[in-house]
Amino acid sequence: MTTVGVAELTVLCVSAVRAAGGGDDDAEALAAATVAAELAGSRAVGVAHFFDYIDAFRAGRLATGAKPVLSFPTTGTLIVDADEGLAQKAFHAAVGPLRRTVEERGIGALWLRNCYTCGELGYYPRYLAETGLLSIAFANSSPLVALGGSSRRLLGTNPLAYAVPRPGRAPFVVDQATSASAYVKIRSAAETGQQIPPGWAIDADGEPTVEAGQAMDGALLPFGGYRGGNIALLVELLATLAGASFSVDAPPFDDGDESPGIGVCVMGFDPGAIVGDPNRMAAYLDRLHDDFGVELPAMRAELPGDSVELDAALYERLVSAASHGITS
Repeated sequence: MTTVGVAELTVLCVSAVRAAGGGDDDAEALAAATVAAELAGSRAVGVAHFFDYIDAFRAGRLATGAKPVLSFPTTGTLIVDADEGLAQKAFHAAVGPLRRTVEERGIGALWLRNCYTCGELGYYPRYLAETGLLSIAFANSSPLVALGGSSRRLLGTNPLAYAVPRPGRAPFVVDQATSASAYVKIRSAAETGQQIPPGWAIDADGEPTVEAGQAMDGALLPFGGYRGGNIALLVELLATLAGASFSVDAPPFDDGDESPGIGVCVMGFDPGAIVGDPNRMAAYLDRLHDDFGVELPAMRAELPGDSVELDAALYERLVSAASHGITS
């Protein structure tokens, strides 16, 4: 492993995006989200996933000159068309108006549509929680997951994430796919010839498999059988409500030259405006831990440090991409 400072990692990511043809605003938005994912320990959607964006810029399925367009269908909702660009850039274009909406009404909802991918979904609610808002987010993706007994890829991994502000501490953030595993984990296992746990995927014939390579030709499965599938479908409906591509219609994020055009829904709540006590939720989480012995990884989250640990080969690949635009 290689220790990399946050400042260095940011510069490397910015340089790599520019080398791939992205603009300054693309570079800044994607670098910030990538660094945040690494600091949160979400390595599968950190630097490792960053190269999916670099490849997408080069292939044309991620627009380099995208200009997010905001609209306000009602007084409590916002829509941003990402223009086949970064969801993160579209989010930052709307986060100011979203916060003002929440401050005025106690609640606000934002939809992003026509996006490449969401990246680390926890990034969005965490960002809002750091400003004192309770937040929840939903996103769909290109089709990877079977549903309801069908062996076809119908839904994305369709993550959901939520964040609770904890003044003086890192927000409590839960970010999980509604599939039994994230796609990038299975792809990584296939690349290294590793097996995957039972229940994660089916092969091309619809049969259960523990071979990651066979899973890549088949489909992922929702967690928890039909119950998990129901939640995955709910995420799909919420994420695409503003006109984003349904997963079954979305082009792949890692091949071709078309944008997946997926959607993200982010809802923010002002605890102080709703209940009068902005710290009530954080105090409840502490009570669960202190009085009842509840141990969840998110409870141990600490404020971000100033460095991260990267796989040495991944670090060298990033350095190369930043210096010469080489991603493989």
